[in-house]
Amino acid sequence: MILSQSTKGYCLGLLAGMSFGLIPLFSIPVIADGMDNVSILVYRFLFGCTGMLAALLIQKTSLRITLGEFLRISLLSLFYIGTAITTLNAYDYLSSGIATALVYTDPIWCALIGLLFLREKFSWKITSALVITVMGVLLLTNALTEPAKFSSIGVTWGLLSGLTYALYIIFLPRLNLSRIPSLKLTFYVFFLSMIYLSIYQMIAGGGIDSIPSKSSWINLILLGLIPTAFSNICVTLSLRLIKSTVVALLGALEPVTAMVVGICLLGDPVSGLNILGGVLVLSAVIILTVRG
Repeated sequence: MILSQSTKGYCLGLLAGMSFGLIPLFSIPVIADGMDNVSILVYRFLFGCTGMLAALLIQKTSLRITLGEFLRISLLSLFYIGTAITTLNAYDYLSSGIATALVYTDPIWCALIGLLFLREKFSWKITSALVITVMGVLLLTNALTEPAKFSSIGVTWGLLSGLTYALYIIFLPRLNLSRIPSLKLTFYVFFLSMIYLSIYQMIAGGGIDSIPSKSSWINLILLGLIPTAFSNICVTLSLRLIKSTVVALLGALEPVTAMVVGICLLGDPVSGLNILGGVLVLSAVIILTVRG
């Protein structure tokens, strides 16, 4: 059976969302080992880049890019690491559930930017999926039920994390980088993200932590290969086939996957509202992908 371009885009977006949701499976044990969050991100990008570089060399893909392409990829990298840094800053002021919920305002930002600046129109399908997704993510992350004190600074950081990821999603298909193979493009985004984050950590964090144990080595390698390299390649391919707002909405499968991983493998508690949130997000995906 030959799949249409849009169907391929939906499938890739779904794979990206689910693989992103494996981040806690590999990162939480490393955090428990005492490693700094920004250092974890640096190693995540390092191992992700290593895996992609090996694949590029096996395929004998030229790594050459022009200066203009380098500058445009640098912009993408800044948006990408902006999400990581603002999310970490939000954790300093808000509970992790509320901060995570704010990260997933990126579909809202995509829709608003599309409406205000890109001359896109809301359809009933996009609008209903948007509302259902937001409600589902809020329930998944306990943002509506977890007692916490709201901080205007923390909320600002959280909203900025959603905005920077939305900008990454929107700019990626619009920077005239389509001639660069997806694997090569993702490699450079991660490589520059690793460099910028390393500089940030050297200045603000006092240096990059060493890897504390053998198990942390394994988890960091898997973190770099599965929910980093593989998932972002899927996002890059998906953005070339379907709209950025749709890709952002499909990314809401990340918290669903993360919840399932947490319950089944990490022993996290689950409530009826968490399950309802997962059902809502899956319903939004069905509304979004079913034709007619």
